[in-house]
Amino acid sequence: MIVGTSFLVPEKKTRTDLAGMKNTLRGLVTAFRRRELWIVTMFIFLYYFSPGLSTPLYYHMTDDLGFSQAYIGLLGSISAAGWVIGALLYRRFFGNLTLKNLLNLSIAIGTTAGLAYLFFWNETAAAIISFGGGFAAMLTTVATLTLAADYCPPRAEGFSFAVLMSIINFANTLADNVGSFLYTHAFHRALPPLVLISAAFTAFAFILVPLLRLGNKRQGEPANMSERLELAGTGAR
Repeated sequence: MIVGTSFLVPEKKTRTDLAGMKNTLRGLVTAFRRRELWIVTMFIFLYYFSPGLSTPLYYHMTDDLGFSQAYIGLLGSISAAGWVIGALLYRRFFGNLTLKNLLNLSIAIGTTAGLAYLFFWNETAAAIISFGGGFAAMLTTVATLTLAADYCPPRAEGFSFAVLMSIINFANTLADNVGSFLYTHAFHRALPPLVLISAAFTAFAFILVPLLRLGNKRQGEPANMSERLELAGTGAR
């Protein structure tokens, strides 16, 4: 990567823009001071921090259900197909929803898809549930990434978005470790209690949505733009 960046990527040399750097630094400071950004960060962390099923589910399929490694790999492909279908259907069926409605719908579908793992009994059920889980995961991804992008402050968009993506990765990793610990030590390798707790954590995100104060904000509309529209509407009245 270093060699390729050095010799294969063309780049025009420019002088250091101190004023631009100062403006960027002010943008970063503003990003950390924004109450909305902290609320969005908390929401994203709690949304993704549901005791994970990833590792426990693998051992459940291997030890309890006796699935072969080939079929477990096939289930991964079926889940990926759910992602693709979700992406293809998103613009047609979900693109016109307000961000608030999209988040609530993604939480509802995610909770339902999570509870479906209570019926993870055989290969047929596993295939259907894996597809639904992939579809729900795509909707969740679109909803949360849209939320993160809309609330990134000017001149610090890249940094703020990267931080929020790191929060998602941290929450996912922590959730998987907590879920694995509960599966092994608290539930004695029983999957249903972990499924219920995971679904409950996902459903808890319903309570957090009103804290975002989204109103009728459209997807892709910068957060400050919605505030301007609200102020304009108040002035008009």
